[in-house]
Amino acid sequence: MASDVIYVTYDEPTISARQNKWRKRNEGKINIFGQIHRWNAIKEEAGLTKHVDVAKLLLDRYYERTGKQFASTPICGSISVTARNVPAPIVSDIESDKGGSSATISCMSGVENIGSDTLSAVESDYVRTKLTLDVSFDQEAESDQGSSDGYDDDVIQDPDYEPSVAVTLCEGINGDEVGYGSEENGEEEEERGSESDTNEMSGAEDNTDDNLEDGLNNISSAEDIEHLVDGQFCITYLNQLLVLAKSIPIPVCCVEDCIGPVKVESKFRGSALYLQWVCPKGHLSHKWCSQPLLNKGVSSGDLLCAAALLMSGNNFDKVSLFAKMLNLKILSQNVYSRMQRIYVIPAIDEFWIDHQRELIEKYQEIDVVLLGDGRMDSPGHSAQYCSYSFMENESKEVLSLTTVDKRETDKKSCNMEKKGFQRGICELKDGGLKMSEIATDAHPQISAEMKSKHPEIKHSFDIWHCSKNLARKIVKAGQQKECRSLQKWTKHITNHFWYCCNTASSELEFRGMWGGLIHHVVNEHEWALDIGIEGSNRCHHDPLAETTEADRDREWLEKGSKAHQALRNIVFDSRFLKKIPYYLNARVTGELEMFQSKILQYAGKRFAYSPPVYRARNRLAALDHNIHFNRPYKRDNKGEIMHKRVNNKKSGRWMVSPLKVDKTYPHIRPLKIAVVNKRLVDRQGMYRKREMEANDPRRISANLALVEPPPVSVLLEQQVSRTQ
Repeated sequence: MASDVIYVTYDEPTISARQNKWRKRNEGKINIFGQIHRWNAIKEEAGLTKHVDVAKLLLDRYYERTGKQFASTPICGSISVTARNVPAPIVSDIESDKGGSSATISCMSGVENIGSDTLSAVESDYVRTKLTLDVSFDQEAESDQGSSDGYDDDVIQDPDYEPSVAVTLCEGINGDEVGYGSEENGEEEEERGSESDTNEMSGAEDNTDDNLEDGLNNISSAEDIEHLVDGQFCITYLNQLLVLAKSIPIPVCCVEDCIGPVKVESKFRGSALYLQWVCPKGHLSHKWCSQPLLNKGVSSGDLLCAAALLMSGNNFDKVSLFAKMLNLKILSQNVYSRMQRIYVIPAIDEFWIDHQRELIEKYQEIDVVLLGDGRMDSPGHSAQYCSYSFMENESKEVLSLTTVDKRETDKKSCNMEKKGFQRGICELKDGGLKMSEIATDAHPQISAEMKSKHPEIKHSFDIWHCSKNLARKIVKAGQQKECRSLQKWTKHITNHFWYCCNTASSELEFRGMWGGLIHHVVNEHEWALDIGIEGSNRCHHDPLAETTEADRDREWLEKGSKAHQALRNIVFDSRFLKKIPYYLNARVTGELEMFQSKILQYAGKRFAYSPPVYRARNRLAALDHNIHFNRPYKRDNKGEIMHKRVNNKKSGRWMVSPLKVDKTYPHIRPLKIAVVNKRLVDRQGMYRKREMEANDPRRISANLALVEPPPVSVLLEQQVSRTQ
């Protein structure tokens, strides 16, 4: 086969117990995929009873026709040899071993010389050799072809051609185990997924009829990818498809001298449906797949389903249960996990990195004000992940989003927010961003970090968090019997705090406005400046009416009462007054809090994720926010903004919120294109050894427990039920 080149790849010497199980189970199996009907027809016509006899017959005829002898080269180590169609000059000629012995053949070689020096580096008990053959069973056609390899020249020159028979020969071959695809091993198909070297239901081409229309659509160009991701999916019943398939005018077999009736056979691989029209003798007249195919026969629908499942923030268990209730065929969890890890997550990471680079370049020429806050993946001190976000104050775009695993902080959840803050600052500084101010909550570790490591950047506190703490203190003080009247002032005191933050330009001015609160609550709106405080000596509000409904709802406090004294202690709290400089710029992180709530759509707190998956889901939330935050409002026929009513469950008050136009998710299309491209350029396939990233927290510790887990047998012995 002068136009085939043999690619040799070495398997890892160390394999998992599960992989070892499947490998031993598949020893000696020969997969001929769509050629099973022709194989069985030859077996029946020749009167043979075993598959090994059919293989011997065909191989003998092949070597008789080519005039070459089979050369056996003992090989040590585990190798995988796959035939690919490439230009002929790269390939070395097949050498005949005239002095070869008739010893038992344990592995196939002789297609290309393989030096022993190349193979000595790999040690394993398994020898696997893959090659591709195309064998014609018609004696007349065989004698007319005149070519030693039996290939059509037009087919050989096609760069996209894949041979129609894929044969895998291993040590300990048992001809009785030859099967059709993976039908004999349905459990393996469920566990290992739907990837194969060729199409499981049929080969890339069938030689029975050169004019046979191929119903398999293969994705190979950029235009094909665009049509694929822009195409529409639909749900249909299998019986309806079979009715349509039987209406195709193929009444009898298309092979010459065969007039057998044709029947339609169906088979599912993942979410893809395969149909083929076959006569009783096994001749294939037509074939069709419900989905376009990617390289190595992977269904495009499975890949796009895996991408859409992650990009929409769903979980496989829920989608799988939905499909089970509907009796809908989808990909297995094993295939989903591999596609997610190898294709979808890398595409999301690369897209986010490019998006983040564009944002940083956009703000490099100005001094930006950032809003920062951390979010734990679960409440309490048992969180595993912390997501720390930095948002630009004016545009509300998320510029940085880093995730921290508990294992990176000595398994201490309380240190994760500081770690995330440090990573985010370094990431933005390395990108060339100039930061003039950063607003966060009053986290003591971050405050110390800003003072010691970033003194050139002004640090501000979020006034919403402070007002919430003030309200909590007032409510707590008002729970005492003598201070009940103080609770009705909670909303007005917090509103006054917001007014001071937005109005005061210096710490002394803030103190004067804030200290006037203790006079206002006792109905004193002008007072003497006897405490050396700069500013006005009167309230800033307009003159109050003698009787108003608001005054009747809340009584004036009695000067010097316990309620008045409790309020004085809150207003002039020394710790609070020291933080006044952090509130003068009136920074609010409300939009950042809203973004963090959006992360719940992609990474819920009730689910567990691996570090790469959690990072990717957070980045999807950031992309969703940045792209859709500034979308326009909905308007009615008169051009006015539409609103909806919202009830506050805590206060019981009704509010109105403006409606925005529906989201369009423009970033999903390029993400899906990137996922498909990653699959098309992949030469290793999905079933490769899992390798963690260099900075994966699982390299630090395999689990989150403070102590290593004992064996299961020990735990079973120690476990005692309280009910027994």
